[in-house]
Amino acid sequence: MKKVLSISLALLTSILILSACGKKNVNDHKTISAPKPTLSDALNTSGISLEKYDQIKYTNQQLNGGDSNKKIISILGKPTSSKQTKLTNNDPATQYTWQMGGSAQLQYIFAIIYKDKVLSKGFQQNTNSKIVSKAKIKALNNSMTFKEVKAKLGAPLSEQVSDGVAFMTYQTDKNNHACNLTFSNNKLSKTEFVTLSSN
Repeated sequence: MKKVLSISLALLTSILILSACGKKNVNDHKTISAPKPTLSDALNTSGISLEKYDQIKYTNQQLNGGDSNKKIISILGKPTSSKQTKLTNNDPATQYTWQMGGSAQLQYIFAIIYKDKVLSKGFQQNTNSKIVSKAKIKALNNSMTFKEVKAKLGAPLSEQVSDGVAFMTYQTDKNNHACNLTFSNNKLSKTEFVTLSSN
């Protein structure tokens, strides 16, 4: 069965009011799991890539700047699916998902659209992505920015980014272990070692 890292849906709806800072916390091997995403082979997703994902610009919390609903579709094409969701302030938003076929390295890209702006974006790769050692992750420090960490470690197994808050997960071995990194105000604020769910 495929091993799938699941991004908690709670992360998708907490963007507007999340703000946290503090010391880096390290916890060992907590188990995380969530429903396995449905994959679709019916849609031609050959044009979807992390390079195109990187072109997507998200707005700030005052809704200044960032790409529109129309712009993101012009970059990635028609989404595989969309659903209505709510932010933690109870405002309605739409989640778009672009899913790849089951054998694709890039599993899916998603975006949260709020008032015709990209509020948050993220992606997930297969769990056979690049392995990053625990030693490299433990060498990170709280002064490092999101971009600095990504430049040092490379593309993660999954990520979600928005204005002021970001999350990345790196696989640390072939035995289903990984590390979640949380960024607040563009600084690394939490490091948590976890076990990926196996579905």
